[in-house]
Amino acid sequence: MRFARTALGLLLTLIGLVVGIAGAAAAFWLVGPDNTISTGGRALSSDGLAVVTAPDLLDRHGPTLRVSVTGSKPLFVGIAQDLDVADYLTGAAHTRVIRYDVPSTLSTQTMRGFENKLTPPGDLDWWVAKSGGSGNQSIAWPMQDGRYSVVVMNADGTPAVDAKVSFGIELHRSFGISLLVLGGGLVALVLGIALAFRRSPVQDADESAAVPGPAATATALGTAPAASTPVAARSPFAPADAGSPATAVVDDVPAYRQPVADEATEKLAVLDRPMPVRTKTTPALVVQRQTEPPVRPGVQPLRSAPMLMSPAAVARAKSRAALPTTPAPSTSVNTHTPTADPAEITATPAAEATPAPVADRADATLASVAEPADATPTLTPPAETLPLVESPEFVKSDEAVKRTAALLASGALLLTATSCGLMPPKNNLAVPDRRPAVTVADATAVVAKYNELNNKANQTRDNKLAATIEAEPTLAQTLAGYQIGRKLDAAGKELGKPFTFTDPIVGAPEFAAYPMRFVVTTGVSGSADTRQLGVWERQSAGAPWLLTHSVYPGHSIDLPSMEGLRTPSRADVTSLATHPNAVAPSLAAYLSGGPKAPEAKLFTASPGMTKLLEQRAKSKVSDAAESYIAAVTDTFKPSGTPVTFITKDGEGLVFLTLTEQYLQRVEPGSNAYWTSGEATAFSSMVKYTQTLHQDYLHQVALVIPSKATGGPIRILSMDGQLVGAGGS
Repeated sequence: MRFARTALGLLLTLIGLVVGIAGAAAAFWLVGPDNTISTGGRALSSDGLAVVTAPDLLDRHGPTLRVSVTGSKPLFVGIAQDLDVADYLTGAAHTRVIRYDVPSTLSTQTMRGFENKLTPPGDLDWWVAKSGGSGNQSIAWPMQDGRYSVVVMNADGTPAVDAKVSFGIELHRSFGISLLVLGGGLVALVLGIALAFRRSPVQDADESAAVPGPAATATALGTAPAASTPVAARSPFAPADAGSPATAVVDDVPAYRQPVADEATEKLAVLDRPMPVRTKTTPALVVQRQTEPPVRPGVQPLRSAPMLMSPAAVARAKSRAALPTTPAPSTSVNTHTPTADPAEITATPAAEATPAPVADRADATLASVAEPADATPTLTPPAETLPLVESPEFVKSDEAVKRTAALLASGALLLTATSCGLMPPKNNLAVPDRRPAVTVADATAVVAKYNELNNKANQTRDNKLAATIEAEPTLAQTLAGYQIGRKLDAAGKELGKPFTFTDPIVGAPEFAAYPMRFVVTTGVSGSADTRQLGVWERQSAGAPWLLTHSVYPGHSIDLPSMEGLRTPSRADVTSLATHPNAVAPSLAAYLSGGPKAPEAKLFTASPGMTKLLEQRAKSKVSDAAESYIAAVTDTFKPSGTPVTFITKDGEGLVFLTLTEQYLQRVEPGSNAYWTSGEATAFSSMVKYTQTLHQDYLHQVALVIPSKATGGPIRILSMDGQLVGAGGS
């Protein structure tokens, strides 16, 4: 078991050394007190528009990513989802970091494309972390699950990027855990050394007990020397002298020395000594002790040698079974203790000696050595031999091994726990990236920016400025209104008062690709009875948010909740009472045919829609009464693709566009032209002999109920604008 204990101690020492070195390297070289593993500054450049990391490099989440950049130009550094970065850089020349090798080697790949200036990255709101400007720029971002990329660009979006970039990962409590690993390694190292090289107290006690003094040995054999006999101490390694008296053994024998035989071994040695002979004339036999037992021919004496077992264990392993001491029934044996030389025993026959049988000689010899003359012969029991598993040495060693194994298991568990705590979990890349189109804060900022630019554009009727904040169909209505205003109010005396959208409530569905949209309902300053319901859309990652649909429902209209708004799935569309694409044709038929149209039963009209139908009915009557007008028709048609969202109640919120043409047929032989009104902004004093027409663009917001709830389609608002006029 000492060998097993030593081997286990050496193994534990090696493990402790390796773990200690690893802990020290991690604590003081790799991590440091700031808990950050850093690559150091590395030069990254691109002839294109950006330097961007591949999303596979940021494949874990949990720790904090720190990025700092510096360069001669104002720089921008940001982190965003790959769906935004990839769309932003589509077709653009840039450099892609595709691999990182420890300790700080970055492999890049050049992506070819156009080098036109991009939208300045700082103007975009989809960055999860960003910083830009002159000098050193740095960001810190708690890494999230998903596909993310780090982007380094010139702050103005121009090509030729040259920066010195440093990446760092901040692992929470990593420095403390590294110190803990270092301490665990040192403890394992100390315990391993102690276990491998420590001498067992049990072994020392066994060795001391296994080396009795000469008096004890003689007493055990029943042949105690005289008190006046001198005992000379000599080295256990000195050769024995045949003519010298037997030497005593010093009690403090070194650890590795020839063991002294125990009682059973000493008794068995008697068998090799000259046996006493029995005479016919003398009833008693005088026995004297010889100086030393004779050496058998061809047998070399056993010399001292180093051993791994204790001397007592070696003696027990080498000893033969003790023979029982049974006195001979017919022989009287006397023991004589010589005075001249107690170590010499001789046999003197009184007459002619006849050798006794070997068995009798053995019995007589054992009896003579073991019993005094005046004592009754007794039986000496053999030495007790324990099984190996019950021996004290085995028990002690087994306990030491068990304690060491438990320590190793605890250390392994500690290292496993700490390493698992340090290793961030991997990202789940199986699910495509999705994110809300915008945050509430960013949506509020979009509305605020619209308020500012819209009022500025309205005051100057600036088409270009309006195009930076609006898109079709809202932009078409706005530009038509500017055109009418410039015609009817060239001096600009009737410009509308500035207004703003107030208290926005945002509904931001999740998208996995562009274009993206969000819905906002707001109040309108200066109009307590009106609200605005609009859709903002971004066509690409580098494009601005533009207002595409905008209607103004009254406060009496019950608007759906913006919370939980989402894009429709196939199952959502199937669950609606009417397919969104079928609503626009039905609504157009209803408006064209009037309140008595068959499709009218499918809808619940809004107040504005009811008012429009009433106005068109009156206009038809008055225009048809003119002598030069033969007939009047009013036709609505669907335009564009409906934009649909699903509310948390499972209803469909739909924004659609309709065109309207109000047509007047001219009597044959007559002519007609526009002389006044808004139509003159598009056609003035032009004579038409066949028809006159006015073109309108209407935006409609409505709610389609689900099949489960049923009911008519609710019109939330219908807002139109004259966008053209003319004739034929």
